[in-house]
Amino acid sequence: MTTQQGILFDFNGTLFFDTAFHETAWRQYAWKLCGREVSDGEFRAYVHGRTNREILAHFVGEEALTPEAVERHGEAKEAIYRELCLSHPEEFCLAPGAADYLDACRQKGVPIAIATSSGRSNVDFYIGHLGLLRWFDEHTIVYNDGTIASKPAPDIYLRAAERLGLPTAACTVFEDMPLGIAAARNAGAGRIVAVASAMSPDALRALEGVDAVISDYRELLSFL
Repeated sequence: MTTQQGILFDFNGTLFFDTAFHETAWRQYAWKLCGREVSDGEFRAYVHGRTNREILAHFVGEEALTPEAVERHGEAKEAIYRELCLSHPEEFCLAPGAADYLDACRQKGVPIAIATSSGRSNVDFYIGHLGLLRWFDEHTIVYNDGTIASKPAPDIYLRAAERLGLPTAACTVFEDMPLGIAAARNAGAGRIVAVASAMSPDALRALEGVDAVISDYRELLSFL
């Protein structure tokens, strides 16, 4: 794996292995919202990598989603998610080897940014509990502020690369889900590293554009 000038990280499922927390929170909230279970297929098609607005539209329909309703329902679901994180402190931590890898990036002067579909309240939660400002300047944490087209559109990675002052072709993107990998590919990322947090390594290797698959960031320390 050749060295890139900058690195762009998705966050959920990539730097923080929290897919199970999000799924549990959505299962609980969908039951409250519309009285039904959410299938695994729905998670793959309508939840993972999507914004809260898109997910809620699947459950209740676009016509019910005023901006106020999106904010209210989204924050109610995220409150469940954050409580799940706090109630499982052994799992509420960065991905295996991530702290070592981020330390090495900082030590070697490699520019790094986050490009996450999470909203501001969750970003503040991660900053407060996971110490993200140890590695990332707040300016380089790009999140869903309502102005960025959701994945697989390339916008969030284009913005994150711009924050680093780099073209996306000069950046490696770390992702964990097909929609995010497609977004990185659409953005013209120089390399795409898939993180096997929720999907199998073989399934990730089969996705178009994936250059490497890891389960522990220490696997890549020698490439920095």
